Amino acid sequence: MPFESQLELRHRPGHHRWEVINPLLYRHYHLTPPLPSGYQPRASQLIVVPVGYLSDLASVPRLARRLVDSQCPTTRRPSVVHDYLYTDQTHRFTKREADRIFYDALLEEGTAKPLAWLLWQAVRIGGRGNWT
Repeated sequence: MPFESQLELRHRPGHHRWEVINPLLYRHYHLTPPLPSGYQPRASQLIVVPVGYLSDLASVPRLARRLVDSQCPTTRRPSVVHDYLYTDQTHRFTKREADRIFYDALLEEGTAKPLAWLLWQAVRIGGRGNWT
């Protein structure tokens, strides 16, 4: 399983964000360019969301809230990783990579493919990060 830890959060009173209270570890696997032999190795990147990181979980626009539950168990861990990539890891990942990691993590967590696709499209179109 690509997630190597459980998500543990604490709600910040009077705040709309949640605080990570134990590191969240996610290993993203991706294919590398094929070797001359035709073998295509898989590489991985470990993403560690640190203690104290604040996330709003899945940011769902008001119009879509009837379709998407922002508290759905299969979207929580991917949402925290995605928030972290957008805010603190822009030196390491492009927006396109961050969005793809989000999509892959949603599927790995068991999110239905149509919902994962919808959430992926939403962040592709409306996601804003700290890229300059």
